[in-house]
Amino acid sequence: MTNFWDEDGNYDWDAHWHAIEREAATKTAEWIGYPGMIDAFHHFGLYGNEVPDEVFTPELLAAMDTWQVLLEKAELTEDEMDHKRLEREHEAVDRAIHAMIDP
Repeated sequence: MTNFWDEDGNYDWDAHWHAIEREAATKTAEWIGYPGMIDAFHHFGLYGNEVPDEVFTPELLAAMDTWQVLLEKAELTEDEMDHKRLEREHEAVDRAIHAMIDP
C-alpha cells in the first residue's frame, strides 16, 4: 500500500487521487485485453464504469496502441531529429484519438 503522507504529516490528496485513477485505468486495460496500454487508458480518461463498451472500437484501440508505441519510442531515442519526428507523430495520433472520444 502506498503511503500518501509526507514527512511533515500532510496528506497528498493529488497523489492519492492519481493512484486511484491509475488503478481504475489498470483494471480497464486488463478487462479490455490491453494490459500494456495502461498509460494510454489513463491519459485519455478511458477507465471506470462511466465509459460505455461501445467506445472501445477496434479503430480506437489501434490508435491507442500507436500512441503508446510512439510515446515509448520518443522516450527511448537519443537522436534529436527522430525524437522531434516521433513527438509530432505522437501529437497527431493524440489529436485523432481525442476526435474519436470527445463529443
